[in-house]
Amino acid sequence: MTRCPRCQAEIRAGQDWCLECGAAARTRLAQTPRWRVPVAAGLAVAALCGVALAFAFARLSNTDDDVRAAKAATAAQPAPAASTPAPSPFTTSTGPTGP
Repeated sequence: MTRCPRCQAEIRAGQDWCLECGAAARTRLAQTPRWRVPVAAGLAVAALCGVALAFAFARLSNTDDDVRAAKAATAAQPAPAASTPAPSPFTTSTGPTGP
């Protein structure tokens, strides 16, 4: 028979847990996984996405300046000269035809 590492109670053969304190007698408990690195990486990605979103919002909100510049550029250009349409090769009549 072996003894419990925590409370020194007797542990029988085939018994994996102490019946007195509940400690693992023959079983090794796994350590918790390292979670700080994945959480830090996720926060870094979220911060970069936030910066990109703020940049895009700032860039798109300045479209008023671009619209004003485009209007000023088109106002400065002279209007194209009006051209007369070419005569149609087809003849049209609105009156009765025939003898």
